[in-house]
Amino acid sequence: MTPSASPAAVELGAWPATLADASPARAQGALLGLAVGDALGTTNEFKTMTAPPFPGLAEGPVADVVGGGPFSLPAGGVTDDTQMAAALAVAVTAAPVLTAHDLAARYLAWREVAFDVGVQIGQCLDHVARGGAAHAAGRAVWEERQRHPAGNGSLMRTAVIGALLAGAPEVRRQATFLDSAITHFDPRCQLACAAFNAAIAHAVGDAPTPASMLQAAARELEVAARALRAHHPDLEREIDQAAAALAADLERARADDPGLYGDEVNLPRMAGFVRVAFRLAWWELLHAPSFTAAVIDAANRGGDADTNAAIVGALWGAYAGVDAIPRAWLGRTLRAPGLHAGDLDLHPRALVAALAHGFGASRLIAL
Repeated sequence: MTPSASPAAVELGAWPATLADASPARAQGALLGLAVGDALGTTNEFKTMTAPPFPGLAEGPVADVVGGGPFSLPAGGVTDDTQMAAALAVAVTAAPVLTAHDLAARYLAWREVAFDVGVQIGQCLDHVARGGAAHAAGRAVWEERQRHPAGNGSLMRTAVIGALLAGAPEVRRQATFLDSAITHFDPRCQLACAAFNAAIAHAVGDAPTPASMLQAAARELEVAARALRAHHPDLEREIDQAAAALAADLERARADDPGLYGDEVNLPRMAGFVRVAFRLAWWELLHAPSFTAAVIDAANRGGDADTNAAIVGALWGAYAGVDAIPRAWLGRTLRAPGLHAGDLDLHPRALVAALAHGFGASRLIAL
């Protein structure tokens, strides 16, 4: 690997074998929690909402999976969050080597049928479509935009890697970098994804508590920062600053007031910022009493409501398992119409198929 290069390929090996002692219910909770959170939050996507000050929890106006929103989706319909997660799940299960080229090709196929593509994601995929190397696309756009973009678009889909590669920490870490760097190169994005996936993996593989999941994320920030510096020694300062900022987010999430309406991290004004979604997800895990309460609160704070609720849903679902997700919400999400791009299924059922590949269908909880 040349200096300052993101991984172009990661050997996954026989990763299903590492899940032999893992919890399929919590893996299902993570991936279907993502999809259900997305389906719930889409109703309020891009809206300015009035929510109670923390630690109060919003209980509405949206408290059910009803669809609508800016894309007039049916109840249970999902957006780019779940669609890209589905494409990622297909890529992870398709071959023993995950390549940036193949994964970007799947994202390009998704873009052909997508009804919503984030600006940063679109620019990175344009770079690939013009012939640029997929593993370098995210950095190219990041540099072109003065190293500014740090969106939530890789964090919204990354739980797939945390759940499916839970038992292979180094493979999980490198796969996380590979995926994020295609569209979200900023070290804050890559390290947020790595920490998030470490928490998902801990939940899937152990008997988790919210506190132990946060500890797993905090430990991973240090390890992942070292690994990221090895890929990008020219960005040591930026990586250290990113790790410190995300560690501060984890610490702030412990407090009753997570400071999500401040100057540095502001939920309505910085709707797509990765640190908003990261900090909010951790606050919900540590303070909300249930999966349902957590995703309803996230969805009713507005801004990038579908993505925030998807990320919260993945984290809470990994902790509590699929049985914590209301069955009516699951049913609507799994039955709703979805997108197809050639032979690429962009529906939550692709997440179920990936889980069956990793855990064996007989181990999954029937839905």
